[in-house]
Amino acid sequence: MSLRILVCSILVTASTTLPAWSLEITPFQVRNFSPTALVHGLPIAETPYMLPAGATSVNTSFDVASNATVSTRSNQDIMLDGESYIATLGLRYGLSDTLQLGIDLPWVWHSEGFMDSFISDWHDFFGLPNGDRDDLQDDQLNYLYSQEGKEHLGLEDETNGFGDLRLQLAWQIKTTEQSAYTLRTQLKAPTGDADKLTGSEAWDISLALSAQRDFPLGKGQGALWGGFGVSWLGDGEVLEEDVENYAANGWIGAGWAPLDWLALKLQIDSHTALYDNNLTELGDPAVMLTMGGSLALGEKTLLDIGVVEDLNVYASPDVTLHLNLAHKF
Repeated sequence: MSLRILVCSILVTASTTLPAWSLEITPFQVRNFSPTALVHGLPIAETPYMLPAGATSVNTSFDVASNATVSTRSNQDIMLDGESYIATLGLRYGLSDTLQLGIDLPWVWHSEGFMDSFISDWHDFFGLPNGDRDDLQDDQLNYLYSQEGKEHLGLEDETNGFGDLRLQLAWQIKTTEQSAYTLRTQLKAPTGDADKLTGSEAWDISLALSAQRDFPLGKGQGALWGGFGVSWLGDGEVLEEDVENYAANGWIGAGWAPLDWLALKLQIDSHTALYDNNLTELGDPAVMLTMGGSLALGEKTLLDIGVVEDLNVYASPDVTLHLNLAHKF
């Protein structure tokens, strides 16, 4: 079955089988899952609407990031070729109508993968460039970086383990029926392993401001959202000589719900360079575009499906597939 037929079949099946539910338009909770970026604790886009006091939500996300880049510059060599799978369990609890606690615990698995040929078909389907993928062997794992012949990063065997735990406290500054503004602070604890590239083995602290505006759009509902964050990156063990002390990131997105159970969404995420290095893979800002939408699977259950493309090529994974299932109690 071709990719074009598969995509059309999914859309037709969904439109004829799902019942009508009231759907909340929320941002994509995506991040840069390059192996040298996922170890840092930058804040991500989240809905600025708080849970009611005593309410709980559970998020289970699964991301597949396909990396395919190789570069040589100034006596430096880097190859990021492989797939990273990140499964994250997130909990949110409403302390009051304006305060919310959160915790995210990821499981990170680096592997040779199996999606290289699918992603090449995806690029052909949308007329996108294939980058270095044509020059690399399919389904291999090589996360390598060396400088002047000395290896500073090397991962060629499959590995997995817990990532860095993230603790969060959110305060809703202002809210109306159609808008919200929220301030979040986040602490990343070093529960991952730098040797396995599941964590940086450093404490990171971040602060982020997010906002959203909802409005009628045609026969459905529309939404605009955005946010900005700053992070202090601790003294970790992943390329410790090059890691920046501070980083900034932001996001902006829009969504449209033409049906009670379906929302279509676009979002751009970006962050400043995480390393002081002249290689694009390490020292350039990342810019990522997420395309997809949300499906209401019940009155309190929402499924996000997205595809993340690297707009600044090589600074983030070539393609990331994103799923997030959220349920409120």
